[in-house]
Amino acid sequence: IDNPEDQEELKEIMYVIKDQVKRGANLISKVRKLSEMEKSQMPIQPIEVCAILKRTITTVKKNYQDKDINIQVDSIKKKLVVQGNNLLEDIFRNILNNAVNYNDNPTVEILIRNSIVKNEGITNLKIEFIDNGIGVTEDRKKIIFKSGYKKEKGEKGMGLGLSLAKKIVKNYNGKIWVEDRVKGDYTKGSNFVIMIPIAM
Repeated sequence: IDNPEDQEELKEIMYVIKDQVKRGANLISKVRKLSEMEKSQMPIQPIEVCAILKRTITTVKKNYQDKDINIQVDSIKKKLVVQGNNLLEDIFRNILNNAVNYNDNPTVEILIRNSIVKNEGITNLKIEFIDNGIGVTEDRKKIIFKSGYKKEKGEKGMGLGLSLAKKIVKNYNGKIWVEDRVKGDYTKGSNFVIMIPIAM
């Protein structure tokens, strides 16, 4: 601390400590919410999506100030209400965090597109998170939403977050999956898609 020549190294160490504490806190939070969901049904109610998206985008940008992040929102309406609860913010944050973490480009580009679609007679809000990251291989697409998914050595973890997201969305009577941003070429980025019934 007293040696001026070590100040930069000290800053790097402090950053690593802060990052690891944050990751640990997030992991504990996810495990707790997963436990709560498995013990009892969480109440479902009308909730406004655009405000949650705006709040989540602000949080993610604040958490990654060292990265150049460009997030655009293309929404069919300024106000969209679905059947959900406050855990929706956890889903959005998890997907956006992954889009930032799994991206080797100088600028992280994310397009969030909201549209309304009908599926099996039910009107749903379709939310797409389209990024320019490293993408998800076909093999991984089949397993990343499973609670037993294990990350490979040296890989950042995302299995627990996505398995929790799937449980939450299923509780909303919705669906979540991942596609290629450019069909047939996963290396061009991912499109994480959520479908949730509209609140009438």
